[in-house]
Amino acid sequence: MWAYSLEGRVFDFDGRKLKIEEQLSEVLDMRMGQRHVLAKARNIDNQKPSLLKIRYQLDPKYFDFDDLNDEILEIAEQHYCHEVEATILLSKAGLGPKYLKHQTQDQPEWMPFPDGYVDFIVMKPPPGENLDEIHEELTDRQLASIRTQLAHILETMRQNSYKLIQEHPSYLNYDARTNKLYLIDLEGLAFTDPTSSTSFPVDEESPFVEAFNIWRAPYRKPEEGPSGKQPTKLKSRPPWRA
Repeated sequence: MWAYSLEGRVFDFDGRKLKIEEQLSEVLDMRMGQRHVLAKARNIDNQKPSLLKIRYQLDPKYFDFDDLNDEILEIAEQHYCHEVEATILLSKAGLGPKYLKHQTQDQPEWMPFPDGYVDFIVMKPPPGENLDEIHEELTDRQLASIRTQLAHILETMRQNSYKLIQEHPSYLNYDARTNKLYLIDLEGLAFTDPTSSTSFPVDEESPFVEAFNIWRAPYRKPEEGPSGKQPTKLKSRPPWRA
């Protein structure tokens, strides 16, 4: 299933050994010459679970980097640092897994590019189940709540200059017991300018929410009754409301 499986492998974080129990995803990043992996892990000593986001370098000779390898390495490091920052942002807001630590190591001999780098973000797994596996079983009310919570997560990111350029329900965990949604994977993280005239607040109607494609019907906000407030100017409305 995977081009390279990390299941069963052990990584050492300053004496704390984490064993990969299940690899959840694998993405080839041709731009950075990397693979990205999300995986469940467990501490060998105390059996505590962890969620790991892993970025590891592949041999540059397989990529058309020409003389740009040093520049690519610098950009890759910046992307990693921004993913760490976004992970911490969501962790503090209670909208993602709890951030524990991040660390860069040299790849061991058994990895695809020994002595290349491997970047880690170590997190505490949030409660609930992966939304990609359960969304068809959820009620309309649960999906409506998920839509509202997802809009809030994406708007929090937008206000802090982040956005997702890829959307998939596997990026989300939903805890039905507490009706709580978590963004667990920042694959497709990119940057945005929240002060730009083309940057609009994310709400339930936003195409960024619709793009997760788990909804049974298009969202329709209830019509508001007449009020004394001035109507929103057309030019300030998001294009999907025009």
